Amino acid sequence: MADTASDDTPSGPLPPLYARWMGELLPGPLPVERYATCGDCAMCATPELGQTAQLAFYNPRTKCCTYLPNVWNFLAGRLLEDDDPAAARGRATVEARIEAGAGVTPLGLGKTPAYILLYGSIEQAWGKSMSMRCPHYLEAEGGLCGIWKHRESTCATWFCKHERGAVGRDFWLAIHQLLQVAERGVALWCVRELDIGVDALRALFPHEAERRTMKMSAAEFDGRADPERYRGVWGRWLGRERDFYRQTAGLVAGMRWSDVTRICGPDLDLFSQVARSAWDRLGSDTVPARLRVGKYEVLDTGAEHVTVTGYSGLDPLRLPRHLVAVLGYFDGRPTEDALRAIAEREGLEVDPGLVAKLADFRILVSVEEGRPALLV
Repeated sequence: MADTASDDTPSGPLPPLYARWMGELLPGPLPVERYATCGDCAMCATPELGQTAQLAFYNPRTKCCTYLPNVWNFLAGRLLEDDDPAAARGRATVEARIEAGAGVTPLGLGKTPAYILLYGSIEQAWGKSMSMRCPHYLEAEGGLCGIWKHRESTCATWFCKHERGAVGRDFWLAIHQLLQVAERGVALWCVRELDIGVDALRALFPHEAERRTMKMSAAEFDGRADPERYRGVWGRWLGRERDFYRQTAGLVAGMRWSDVTRICGPDLDLFSQVARSAWDRLGSDTVPARLRVGKYEVLDTGAEHVTVTGYSGLDPLRLPRHLVAVLGYFDGRPTEDALRAIAEREGLEVDPGLVAKLADFRILVSVEEGRPALLV
């Protein structure tokens, strides 16, 4: 594989490895979501925001980190190899997961059976439940992510708020979809390259009929590995798990996106097309030719402003009351005609840029274009 730039170069919103891959796929830079602030969580209540009772807030001791990520084998290896002193505490959380063994396989550090059971059973756990908090969450450091530099696709592409509203959300969903295929495909390729043995492959990838009859052991419920299953999936690499992960990191270190595409096959090519299309849409500031009022919810009203949500309950807009009062003019007629009617009848000049923002946030929706569909 061809040499590449160092993974230590600035990566923007994605971790270095994935940023490099997307830099080779997309024709321009990735968007920066300035309003989704992890260090100073935008979803934790403040005295000012607390006045709007209907806004959804996170537990400041969990933020959105109530999700257990799949740390794929090559990402686990990169974390183990990262000797940056600043990464020491995060690296220790990875070591702890490996030591416990639950969900630890040649594919990486996966979701534990107990977590899967709880995640599908607890109502309103997202952003609130301490018992679901990610093991890589560093509370002593203000709630930072211990594996930030080598995080997987779900954590890397999820934002509570977006600069371009639904347009930004749709872009990041497309990138998430693409990277999910890429990281699993690359992890599988690493397993093949390092040869865990046929018996271990059978244990790692049981038939659906076998999976339906498998039950969680007491050890797994307690967050530890089931000894028999653990031995089965690791095969000839049993006892050398950390070395296995480090070797996968070495295999992936020099990969270009063209290598990833070759490894992952036609699925990745299809999702690459979706991602490029979403990037093109993100770069366009064209106001739709015809608009109508979309579905939105009023969260709070004041003397001069109204707080509403459109595409997402997590990303409200604070709009002037007089603007909300004239939204009905957007009834499917040409946008220029709607703006002209508002000016003539209401004496209000509405900036086209503000109309574009309302369309981005799905307060107004185009009558010509359906919502972009993602492949599933």
